[in-house]
Amino acid sequence: MNNLKFSVVIPTYNRCNSLRVTLDALARQDFSCDLFEVVVVSDGSTDGTNDLLNILVSRGEYAYTLRPIFQENAGPARARNRGVEESHGSIIIFLDDDVEPSPGYLKSHAQHHARNADIAIIGPMAPDPTRRWSEPCWIGWEHAMLEKQYDNWQKGVWKGVGPNHFYTGNASVAKRHIQAVGGFDETFKRQEDVEMAERMARSEPPVSFAFDREAKGTHRPTRTFASWCAVPTAYGKLDAIRVRRGDVSLDLIQSNYQNRNRVTRAFTDLCVNMPGIKAPIEAVLVLLSQTSWHLRQAKVSLALLSIIYNIRYLLAFTQEFGEGKQVLYYLRGQRLSKIVPTEQK
Repeated sequence: MNNLKFSVVIPTYNRCNSLRVTLDALARQDFSCDLFEVVVVSDGSTDGTNDLLNILVSRGEYAYTLRPIFQENAGPARARNRGVEESHGSIIIFLDDDVEPSPGYLKSHAQHHARNADIAIIGPMAPDPTRRWSEPCWIGWEHAMLEKQYDNWQKGVWKGVGPNHFYTGNASVAKRHIQAVGGFDETFKRQEDVEMAERMARSEPPVSFAFDREAKGTHRPTRTFASWCAVPTAYGKLDAIRVRRGDVSLDLIQSNYQNRNRVTRAFTDLCVNMPGIKAPIEAVLVLLSQTSWHLRQAKVSLALLSIIYNIRYLLAFTQEFGEGKQVLYYLRGQRLSKIVPTEQK
């Protein structure tokens, strides 16, 4: 491990205050500052982030090497590619600008790469318990979904960690594996991390994936409801594209759909068949979810948000795929007709 050199790549856009928290935490690592550098790519920030980075470098604020890179706003995929391109380390550790790494964060990532050159490590992004009820319900939903995933891995309920779990808010992999597949696809505005991970898993040698709860980061996201809603819409469209390309099997989408509870499936089916009623249904669900959250009825609030998330995901998937109700029949397990992507007809 002493022979390795690590580059922590942090893309950032207008999160000056939270970025400072992240950088300060990297200075408190139980890890030699001689073994890592921090590459921050400011993706067109206008909130004072660039001035902060220049000041920190000029006065030598940290014992580790801090290297800021400035570019016009081009999105997270381009920012991460730029960070990888200009990094000096053989191992890239991706970290988001709203994540505060624990003192053992770098050491935990590094130990895995010392043992296995072809592994990608995913660390948890844990909620800040002091912000539990001050954060909006949709942020609480994000935390709950991630914690459920981590617990299922730990308990063995879910077998194995795969490329679809490679979230670059807290993850690491050898630089050569990223370069071998051509980096992040910059046409993807979301899911660019798992899309690249799918290619790394199919490369030679293939990259394997593992989860380490000790590589912990505390995640303090700030997101509007509209921004939260954009996530399942983008994921649905991108999954349809990935199915068409052959990266993901439609059977996997079907399995995920059938694992949802009956109420969620009923609402999503209704909105796919009658898209015009999505807006009023969603408005009612949002109101009920926020009310439940204020009353600290977390389970009710999060369940209602899950329905909204799945409605938006499935609508986007079916609309992008182009087969509408036929796809829905397939997801239900009713093989009424052969599903043929529009572009293949």
